[in-house]
This record gives sequence, C-alpha cells and structure tokens, in this order.
Amino acid sequence: MLRILARRISGLQGGSFAGHHSSELQLRILNRPIRELSTATKDTKVGVIGCGQVGNAVCHNLTRKGYNVVAACDVDASKLDAIPSSIERLGTPAEIVKASEVIVTCLPKPPHVRAVAEGADGILGTLKKGQVWIDHSTTEYEQTEIYMQEVKKIGGHMLESPITGGLEALQKGQMIALVGGDKSVVDAMQPLFDASYSRTFYVGDTVGAAMVIKVMSNSLCCVHVIAMGEALMMGKRANIDLKTFWEGIRLSVGNSYVWETAAPVIFNGGSYDPGFSLSLQNKDLQLGYDMARKFKVPMEMHQMALGIYRRAEYQYGEEAGCYIPPKGLEDALGESLQIPGFEKWGYNIVVEEGSLNIRHEGLQQDE
Repeated sequence: MLRILARRISGLQGGSFAGHHSSELQLRILNRPIRELSTATKDTKVGVIGCGQVGNAVCHNLTRKGYNVVAACDVDASKLDAIPSSIERLGTPAEIVKASEVIVTCLPKPPHVRAVAEGADGILGTLKKGQVWIDHSTTEYEQTEIYMQEVKKIGGHMLESPITGGLEALQKGQMIALVGGDKSVVDAMQPLFDASYSRTFYVGDTVGAAMVIKVMSNSLCCVHVIAMGEALMMGKRANIDLKTFWEGIRLSVGNSYVWETAAPVIFNGGSYDPGFSLSLQNKDLQLGYDMARKFKVPMEMHQMALGIYRRAEYQYGEEAGCYIPPKGLEDALGESLQIPGFEKWGYNIVVEEGSLNIRHEGLQQDE
C-alpha cells in the first residue's frame, strides 16, 4: 500500500485545482453514478478514530444530540477516559470500521492518518461497500486523493472535512466544517454535521479545496497573531491602557477574528493556549509552505510566520500554546502584556451574512 501511495502521489505532482493552470492535472472525483445513501439518523452507527481535542468534542457533541456513537479508539488509550461512558472503547481502526456504518477520523498529522488508513488493522483493509469515512484531519490533500480513490474501489464513500473556528467553539458545537466530496454523500451525512458544527460549508467535489482553505486560514491566523503581539507592545510602550487599546482597535479597520479572540488569551497570560499546540500549528504552516512550492506561489509573509513560529517552538517547546509568539516579544523587551479584567472571559461564535462574528462573555466592565 505504501508503494502504491508513493507512486500515485508522484503521478499527481504538478496538479492544480482548476482555472488558469490548464496544463496541470485537476484533482476531481470522477463523475459517476453513486449508490444511493440513506440519510444519517440517530440510529446510524458512528465510530470515532482519534480522541484528542477534536475527537473528544465530536463524541460529546454527537451523543449530546442523541446520535449513536458506538465505539472509539486512540493510540493513547488515556484519551478515551474523557469521552462519554456509553461509547465502547476498542483497540484498532479495523475494529471501529467493523462496528460502524460511518467512520469519523480526527487525527493530528499526516503520518497518523497514514497509520490509521493502511495495514491489516487499517481502515482501507476493513472498509466495506456502502460505509462512509469522514476525515476531519488537517493533512496532505494528495494523501486524501489517494484514499478517496481506494475507498471508491471498495464501494464506500469518503469526505474531506477539516474544521475551523477554535477549540472553545468546537466544544460548544460552534465550529465550521469545510466539506469536500460527492454532494449526495454530504447531503446524506448532513444530520451528523449539524449535530457537531454550527455550519457546513460545501466547497465542491474538488479534492483538496477544503484543505487549502483550512491551511490558508491558519496561515492568516498566524500572521495576525504575530502582528497582534507587535501592536499590543506598541500600545504598552506608548503608555496606553491595553484594554482601551484593544477596544479601540475593535472599532477600527484593523480589527480581526484573531484580535477579538487571541488578545484576551494574551492578556490572561499563563499558557497562551487556546487549545492548539505549536507543534500542530507548525504542521499546518509547513503544509502551507509545501502548497506554495507546489503551486509556485511566492508567500513571503507565510514564510516569515513559519520562521517566527518555529523559533517559538524551539524556545518554548512543541506543546506550548499556539498564541505564544507574542511572549517572545515580552521576554525580549522585559514587558508584560498581561492585564486584569479577562479572568472570566469567553466567547460565542455566530455566523451572520456569511461571516464569523464574536459575542464576548464575562468581560469585566470598567468602573
């Protein structure tokens, strides 16, 4: 299987998603009649592979809405302690596939996806005709293309579905699922998406489109975090009250999702952690760098962000929170960006007119 994967990925080099790259391969799911799927119901047997922060939240969101999560597994068995007790703990991906009609994978990096997909105890060696695999992992889209083709040969169905919005939103069922694949499969699985996420955004059947959107979103987030730290330090050294500074930018054209939700994490100090590690953030930045090389797009800001985030990882460790780059500036200048008034802060996400908007909670009001 590994040799087949390497050979096929090699054959896909130079591919494009559409449009003006007419000489390059367009990665699309082949148009074909598809076996009619039954719409997912609360009786549909769902299995979850990977029970870190995403898998854990998926298990809780689905069971809270009354859906039938029958089994879960993780290479780190201790992570299974946090999922609902009604879910059976199993040992391998193959066991999950045998117990389920829909398999949901929530894995941190491409090698983890590969390990789960391949081999005698993997998904591809066990999947049967009619089963559905939904992959929430942020991974290499070429890898996903290969697996979609293998699943199609079996007679199963696969959807690419990275998610975006942040851990706090995920735990509340407020994240956005970016979904690519056959539209009829997406429609059949829509009740499961609705139970876990506030919105499903269908990107079409072009394999990789969802992944590029997710990775570029994370790239923009990182650029914003770096710029946010510099702006906050400017406010601090200009002797402006940082809460006043934050609120002033919120009312300006410089406002952003990151400014609204990351600055309060900086103000609270501590781990600078919104629930996403530097290791995972740098994995996504590296995926973006690889995409830029593949499609020959100069991305100087992205490369600068990757360098700053790598330095932060080497300085603070790979498990440090992904909002920690501003701490490098704090340490270098001997200035703290921590302020009171955000100890009980939280937020909710609402989608309005096609955009994510923030509703803050627990902000201490000035007297």
